[in-house]
Amino acid sequence: MLTAVKFYQELRSGSSLPLIISASDGNKYVAKLCGAGDGILANVVEWLASKLGTLLHLPVISPVFLAIPKTLDDASWDPEIRELLQKSIGVNLGLPYLENAETYSERAAHTVDENLKDEIFLYDLFLLNIDRNPANPNMIIHQGELRCLDYSSALMIRSALTRENYREHVLLRHLKRHPFYHSPLMPYPFINKLRQVADSDISQIVSELPEEWLKPLQIAAAAGEAREIISARLIAKKNHGEVLLRMLDMLRIVKHETEEERHARSLQNRLAFEQKHGKI
Repeated sequence: MLTAVKFYQELRSGSSLPLIISASDGNKYVAKLCGAGDGILANVVEWLASKLGTLLHLPVISPVFLAIPKTLDDASWDPEIRELLQKSIGVNLGLPYLENAETYSERAAHTVDENLKDEIFLYDLFLLNIDRNPANPNMIIHQGELRCLDYSSALMIRSALTRENYREHVLLRHLKRHPFYHSPLMPYPFINKLRQVADSDISQIVSELPEEWLKPLQIAAAAGEAREIISARLIAKKNHGEVLLRMLDMLRIVKHETEEERHARSLQNRLAFEQKHGKI
């Protein structure tokens, strides 16, 4: 396992506050810390989704385990970061930091293979990954190649871990905003690709999860039993990829929201929340 050696800077994106650090192998990584937000759950989801994406030969960034030691040279006067690092001592998730990468935009669309675009969208649909849209694509271009980032909002995997149910028809509204969505799509090659992933490969990526990540999830008393449960749930999902057919049918009739409609809905939801719970 790699060990964090030096803190460089924070990346102010969302609530997770990832950090750029150097590690014991001399390379820089984006550290996603277990002490941030729902960090442990988010990191388990990120690990599983990224590793499965690798098995599917998708352009994901392969994660590593990254130990944050008590002695890390944080070089930061920001008390928020110091506190976050202290809360994250132990195993965290790291992603190789790709220098000089550019955020994906429509200008780069012509450089990406059309079949690859379809596979990226279908994988996000399979995962119920709602965190990819034109304003926040979570994709980069590095040395001319597309890379997909940030799978921590993959609600299918979150549901497999927590047993929380999500309303698909609500989520599909977000997925219709995906940069690579179009209709019609031919999902059968991707469904077959999913099925061809060996069950043993799923079990392997689950077996690599650190015990200290599994305990807080409270899936089972013993880490070994928790791994078996997670593996069984993910294998069942993987072997029933035909769910994509139903979801694509639903997507066709989901109303596409304009930015104005989306902002109005968000404002309405916020006002309803404040009316019920008060202003934050």
